[in-house]
Amino acid sequence: VAQECLYHREKRMSIDLVHDDVEKQLLQEVDCIKSCQERMRRHLDRTAAQLASNRAAQHELERDISDKQSAFRIDDKCQNLRNTSDGIGYYRGVERIDATISVPETWAKFTDDNILRSQSERAASAKLREDVENLLNVTSNEMWNQFNRVNVMFTNRISESADAKNKLQSHLAKTLQEIFQTEMTIEAIKKAIKDKMAPMRVAQTRLDERTRRPNVELCRDTAQIRLVHEVQEIDDTIQVLQQRLREAEDTLQMLVHTKANLEHDLSIKANSLFIDQEKCMGMRKSFPSTPRLVGYT
Repeated sequence: VAQECLYHREKRMSIDLVHDDVEKQLLQEVDCIKSCQERMRRHLDRTAAQLASNRAAQHELERDISDKQSAFRIDDKCQNLRNTSDGIGYYRGVERIDATISVPETWAKFTDDNILRSQSERAASAKLREDVENLLNVTSNEMWNQFNRVNVMFTNRISESADAKNKLQSHLAKTLQEIFQTEMTIEAIKKAIKDKMAPMRVAQTRLDERTRRPNVELCRDTAQIRLVHEVQEIDDTIQVLQQRLREAEDTLQMLVHTKANLEHDLSIKANSLFIDQEKCMGMRKSFPSTPRLVGYT
């Protein structure tokens, strides 16, 4: 689960592909689980060796019991032999054959040694079972605590990403509003420029017509002066409007660029949120319970 989370988080994009606290804790979780597994393997090897020793001790006890049962049956048969018993016969020279390999002291010591070995192996088994039980409790606590630390980091990261996403959405909404208002302003300026065209044509047409006055009638009278001023004023106004139009269009381009950046950042945050919240935290729900980690189920 921890490694899958790391693999999924490699699919984060751009600025979100960062070595954050979540990744650090996930790497620690992997190391923690591997450490626990290694300690369990060592105890498993000890358990296998102890099991072999137990079976060896059991085998010696079973062989000793079997030998004693055989000896008991032979001695019981010998005790019950009488002069009138069937199966008795001469075995000349048998008294000169000494097939014994032990004396009462070594015979008793052999059995005592087997019993002591059995007791020792049983004590070692009990101690090993206790060690294994403690190991399972310790490792389960370590893994569970690290699991919770990772989840806390995931929760914090998800909260941070959600806040960042909300702020980006808020900025995007404001940017869209600004774009709309700027577009309206551009349309209004274009309309204002267009509205100035007709008065400009009228004033220039009047001036053009007055150039056809004959002889001395070509007088620089008040009407002529006012017409010239009117053309200049209209032209200055159009120049100002065109400057404002260029500024508004530049602002619109900047806002469109900002909108594209915000949408890109939003897609990055949405992707990161999906990975952390849905894929990673969704998988982590299957993390084993403490009883399962200890091996009770």
